[in-house]
Amino acid sequence: MESKILKLNSKGFLSQRGFTLVELYIVMAIIVVMFLASYIILNPFTLKQKTRDDKRLSDISTLDRAINEYFVDTATYPDIVNTLRKSNTIPTGSTGPVENSITGWINQDLSPYTTKLPTDPVNDSIYYYSYKRSAKGYEIDAKLEYYSNYSRDDGGNDSNLYETGIDLTVM
Repeated sequence: MESKILKLNSKGFLSQRGFTLVELYIVMAIIVVMFLASYIILNPFTLKQKTRDDKRLSDISTLDRAINEYFVDTATYPDIVNTLRKSNTIPTGSTGPVENSITGWINQDLSPYTTKLPTDPVNDSIYYYSYKRSAKGYEIDAKLEYYSNYSRDDGGNDSNLYETGIDLTVM
């Protein structure tokens, strides 16, 4: 036998306590809308892209600073003229690992200027840092995932890459 609790309300009428299905559906709809709105605003995939690009921009700045400090001390830029270096490849004759500031992906001892050479957060065949020097300057490039306007507005000759350095026509 099923029993229901019925009580008299303040006006003397019988009332049942609880939620109707309509009320439950309304609350569930509000929760779904709030979840979707927060997911659109805080898209985790976009947040990861932004985070990786922030690291890339910071790394490129660190590398640019180290190369300029090297130039101040030696009056030349590191590595061999017109030789392309990529952060996902160890140069011939280097022992690595790629982030080692002495034997890493730039074939020059940069240990007085940085503790380790920055490498791309992904560091694969698509996302990597590249460095090349010419007789009059150098260029550092990185492919960005989210901040594409940085690549277009950097003053370089490739709108798909973020470029920095003294000579943005080297690559």
